Amino acid sequence: MLNPYTPGAGTPPRALIGRGSQLALVRDLADQVEAGRAPNPIIFTGLRGVGKTSLLYEVRDELRARGWLAGYYEVRRDVEPRVAVRAIVQDSAGLARGALRKALSSGAHAIGGLRLTAGPSGLAFQVDARAGDASDRDPYAELVAFLSRLGQDARRSGVGVALLVDELQVFRKRDVSVLVQALSALKDQPVALLGAGLPYLAGELSGANTYAERFRYEQIDRLDEADARSAVVDPAFDQGTTWAADALDRIVALAAGYPYFLQLYASESWIAAGGAARITLGHVEASVPSVRRQLDAGLYSARFARLSQREREYVEAMVAVADQHPDGGRVDLPVGSGAVAEHLSLTLAQASTTRARVIRKGVVHAPTHGELAFSVPGFADYVRRRAGE
Repeated sequence: MLNPYTPGAGTPPRALIGRGSQLALVRDLADQVEAGRAPNPIIFTGLRGVGKTSLLYEVRDELRARGWLAGYYEVRRDVEPRVAVRAIVQDSAGLARGALRKALSSGAHAIGGLRLTAGPSGLAFQVDARAGDASDRDPYAELVAFLSRLGQDARRSGVGVALLVDELQVFRKRDVSVLVQALSALKDQPVALLGAGLPYLAGELSGANTYAERFRYEQIDRLDEADARSAVVDPAFDQGTTWAADALDRIVALAAGYPYFLQLYASESWIAAGGAARITLGHVEASVPSVRRQLDAGLYSARFARLSQREREYVEAMVAVADQHPDGGRVDLPVGSGAVAEHLSLTLAQASTTRARVIRKGVVHAPTHGELAFSVPGFADYVRRRAGE
């Protein structure tokens, strides 16, 4: 039988569990846009691996099913908004239907020196011979003009335009300012930004342009226990396989509600079961060494490698402070940033720059003011193992 679990970066699970409230929010936004109201951007924030990308893919597919022009784009460094928007339209224009497709085929949509035209392989952007040097034009004015025309075409077709932008925090401050300012200038156009990024994204966007203070921010967190169990049980049940109660308890505890870990442990347990009709605690325990090897060689080591020497010392200090606590072995034990600074013989102010860099790199987050925790389960144990080696 085919393994029903899909661990991986941005790999959608077979069933998106635990995100019903976020999908309902997007559906409400789509209803309002189709009724003629202006959309307010929705930004999903959360740690890496909690399923923000999978959520955006689900949103994209639902909106496309409603006839929307909806495209996904993951921000890369030094890419400006015109390029991102062009890629989003390219991703979705070929699926447009009826009057909207005819409007997009007219050759009236140009941005960044390229024009959307119909060719043998469908709708695509081609070099616009009439455009001249794109760098000579104001990117803000050009973005507003392009999105306004898209919005007008979509409104005449009774649908909207969805810009699904992932990793928004990667935009340079000047570029995110252009994007936010352009959205604010669209007034009543049916153009919706549905973005995603790390927990500090709200501050980044608001710092770039105060209009972003009024966006709708939705935090995406780990799955609660009931949803975590469903994420493990449902895909297997669909293929006639069940989970023993103690095996399910163990995998939920190991993953600590982290969607990527649920998929990874479940996938390796499925492999260990070798096609058995019931996955047992023994299969889960057999999967643990394989999962640890994969995490140590991949996710954990990649995050640790991004840290400078000073930043590594900071996370090592976090582990040392946690180990001094009576519950030091507990997963995700938060520690006080003041205690970490004290362990390093620094003041809070002196340690603040390093703390901020570690947070921006996604290794650590601040669950509450003055506290720090690692962003993925098991990272503290990885740091301990490295120290032991």
